[in-house]
Amino acid sequence: MIDFYESLSQNIKASLIVIIGLIVFLTIIGRKVGRLDVRDKPKGIVFIMILLVDLLNNFIKDFYGKHWRTFAPILIGVFLYLAFANTSSLFGLAAPLANLNVALSFSLLAFLTIQISGLIVRKPWNRVKDLASPTPLLLPLNLVSELSTPLAMGLRLFGNLLSGSVMAVVVFNLMDWLGSIVLTTVLLHPIFNIGFGLIQAFVFFMLLTIFLSMAIEDSEVAA
Repeated sequence: MIDFYESLSQNIKASLIVIIGLIVFLTIIGRKVGRLDVRDKPKGIVFIMILLVDLLNNFIKDFYGKHWRTFAPILIGVFLYLAFANTSSLFGLAAPLANLNVALSFSLLAFLTIQISGLIVRKPWNRVKDLASPTPLLLPLNLVSELSTPLAMGLRLFGNLLSGSVMAVVVFNLMDWLGSIVLTTVLLHPIFNIGFGLIQAFVFFMLLTIFLSMAIEDSEVAA
């Protein structure tokens, strides 16, 4: 088991650390929320997490109607992972999404989530009719679109995270050691890892939310 772990790339190791950290963190937060009395006022990180989940739930409700409880957990889970993974270098870890394999795994996740959800909610025959709309002649193009969209989403993550890392390294090597440390730590690190990282997490979350809702949009929706 140790040999297998050592054979993994730094990005995948960081991804596993982020996943385990999230499981522990969310379990602790969940227990704290579960022990809250309805008259209690949440504070600190518990309040922040409740506010974040509430904001994301309200965003998801606008797209999914009565189905929002089904899709909210996976969508929020994806957002939280990406938010922590894209800022993991702040804690000395390699950015997981700067690895092409990790990024493409999110393309696969998005593709399977969209297609399986569409088949379950819309039923197989209706899903085929959706893909053949407005004319069966467009079925091949629609199928290509269904494949290319999640692929582009994953590559977008990879490109943005890798470019941010490369730009920070280039600036660091162009300047003297003191100036590069100050500039990288004070300016580039927060911008690339916090700003761009969180933005990319939300963009992927938003795109997955939209494309997933399009796959089930013709089903009966109740507000």
